[in-house]
Amino acid sequence: MNRHSTSASFLPIGATRPGGIGAWRGQPFSPETESQVSILTIARQNWRSILAFAAVGLVCAGIYVATAPAIFTARARVYIESRSSPVTARDTPNAGTPLEIAEVESQVEYIRSEKIALAAVHRLDGSALRDLATPTHPLVAKVREFVKAAKAQALRLIGAERPVREPAPVSPDLRQARTLRENVEASRIGAAYVIEVGYSADNPTTAAAVANAVAEAYVSTELENRAQVWKVAGEWMLPRLKELQQRASQASREAQTYKAEHTIIDLGKRGLVGEQQVEELNTAVAAARSKTVDARAVRDQIRGLLDSDIADPGITEAFKDSVIIQLRRQYVDLVQRADDLKRRLGPDHEAVQAIQRDIQAAKQSLRTELERLAVSLDHDYEVAKAREDSMTAAFDALISKTLIMSNARVKAKELDRTAETYDQIYTNLLQRYIDAVNQQSYPQPSAHVITPATVPESPSAPRGSLIMLLGLLVGTGFGVSGAFARHWFDRTIRTPRQLTGHGLTCLAALPELRREPGFRAALALAQAHANEAQRPASVEAFRASAVRFMPQSVFVERLHSLKAHVLGSDRRGPVFAIGVTSVGAGAGKTLFASNFGQLLARARSSSGRVLMIDADVRQATLSRLSQATEQRGLLDVLAGRCCATEAVRPQPGEVRLLACGNRHPNDPHFSDLMTPEGVAAVVGDGRPALDRVVVDLPPVDELPTLRPLLDGLDGLIIVVEAGRTSIDDVAAAVHDLESGGSTVLGIVLNKTNDGPTVRRGGLRGALTRWAAARRNARGATQAAS
Repeated sequence: MNRHSTSASFLPIGATRPGGIGAWRGQPFSPETESQVSILTIARQNWRSILAFAAVGLVCAGIYVATAPAIFTARARVYIESRSSPVTARDTPNAGTPLEIAEVESQVEYIRSEKIALAAVHRLDGSALRDLATPTHPLVAKVREFVKAAKAQALRLIGAERPVREPAPVSPDLRQARTLRENVEASRIGAAYVIEVGYSADNPTTAAAVANAVAEAYVSTELENRAQVWKVAGEWMLPRLKELQQRASQASREAQTYKAEHTIIDLGKRGLVGEQQVEELNTAVAAARSKTVDARAVRDQIRGLLDSDIADPGITEAFKDSVIIQLRRQYVDLVQRADDLKRRLGPDHEAVQAIQRDIQAAKQSLRTELERLAVSLDHDYEVAKAREDSMTAAFDALISKTLIMSNARVKAKELDRTAETYDQIYTNLLQRYIDAVNQQSYPQPSAHVITPATVPESPSAPRGSLIMLLGLLVGTGFGVSGAFARHWFDRTIRTPRQLTGHGLTCLAALPELRREPGFRAALALAQAHANEAQRPASVEAFRASAVRFMPQSVFVERLHSLKAHVLGSDRRGPVFAIGVTSVGAGAGKTLFASNFGQLLARARSSSGRVLMIDADVRQATLSRLSQATEQRGLLDVLAGRCCATEAVRPQPGEVRLLACGNRHPNDPHFSDLMTPEGVAAVVGDGRPALDRVVVDLPPVDELPTLRPLLDGLDGLIIVVEAGRTSIDDVAAAVHDLESGGSTVLGIVLNKTNDGPTVRRGGLRGALTRWAAARRNARGATQAAS
């Protein structure tokens, strides 16, 4: 006998069991396990509840649409201008700037205010006022009264009741205004400076009248506000005008007095008198200096000629005096004549001597004239120098006086600026006061009604299609939320991923047979079998032999995969005796054990070499389905009333059955009969003649009484029912079995709701189910033949 301490050897290649079986017991699902569960799987498992919630939401929405009163909404549009103050708009550069979003939203809230509501009520008369006297939504009013009464009752019960205050008397106008405010709407249209005013009522005429009244009340109130602004501005500006006039006059007097004290004479654009004198004297000083320099230059030149040769030819160019020019010409003519006579008569001739004397006389005359001119130039220089000194002295004195006057002029300019500032402020405020007085009689409106409200032709609420869709979505949302909540808080096993996510080996997920396509057709064919011995005695017997009657079903196909998985463990050791148990009653372990044993027996090498033992002494379901309850069986063999070969009976499906047997009154308890020697006689002695032994065991909580039988098995398969068995119970059962030395081959998840892998809706699903039914019918016919 080969025993494995754990079932890790039967996991898929590369898979490991994280932790131990009991490591997670009592802990919630891990996020990794939850992430493995598909949303579509959750929806498919709970589609009935989701549809039920959606239907309830749709019905509730339909009831509301059918019973809710029709509400009509009338809308008017108002255009608003800039919110700039009319008093400051004249001199404000940005008075025409676009409105800010906050300004427009402020006007929206202003339209919803109680002031506008009261003004609108005062504009209404007749039926509109009577409609405002009653609430538009009586059901809402009743709900509010009920909530208020319930709140007071709750406070009274807990002892925190507040003292009852007598409500202040409310006037009819104020009550109607509050009703109007509850039903009025105001909103900005896009990015435009247009506000849409709407009112909802059960009377379309009243809705249009109230909407127009609100729009007109807003425009009228804005007009009154602007007139009030002008009035308040005029009253505020009048005393300040008088004060500014006095200050401007006082500032002008101070400026004139200061100028008179400091002899400041202002010539306007040309500046002060002193500044103009300084400018003129500065020009005169510059001219005098220029003349002095010229006179000195000419005098120095004359002195240089007198000290040098006066016969210098440049003398005529330096001086433009006619006498000097004439004397210079005479001198030159005499010199030329003397040179000519010298060449003709010689230097010693009398004529030459006479002309030499004339030359000396001319030269002396020219020197005398130059000396006279030098004396005259000296006099001119002295005069120019004296004049320059006089003008320079006068200029320096005027500069000193001007500097002193400039300091005084600075303060004078300050006084002038102060006077001009007061005068300008007074002039501007006076102009605004005049505008305020003029605008009080006819203020300019800042809002206009561009689209008056008309009587609506169709109701705006309730919107049937939208409410029905909303009810459907809300119901579906509640259904989906409930499905996810059920999945998160439900500890029962529904998918194989829940087992593998917690370290348990899921050998197969078997669908419920009655949901298989072709189940009814195969059942009918099996019950009409020609051989009476091959007919199933009941539907349960038919389900216990699905391998024979429905060989092409998904249930059988998955049994084939399970068989390959279990028998593939022969690499670690032979699996001869296999026990089938369950965590609780009704999991379908007997149906699984019967079909699994028949599937093992259908192999050519194992035909007639598979033994099925009914060890569930209390229920004996396998014996009852095989109609062997009165035959000798396991209890008879263990009690020694017969041997195993005498108690084994062949069954349809090429298997042998050791029924539960009969229990006599004198027999001890079956736990006492279950001795190692008796188990060895049943299981161990049949190894040479058998290939496999499948034992239908009782549930896990009854297994401790069958410990010798468990020791004789090579492995256990635990069958759990999907949707009913808790994952905690499965883990505890696996842990207890492995702690007792038993080998758990894996878990079989039975009665899953996924069914076949094809969808059950649409033409494709119908054709697939029809084809599957035909294959199952052919398989059942072949098995019957």
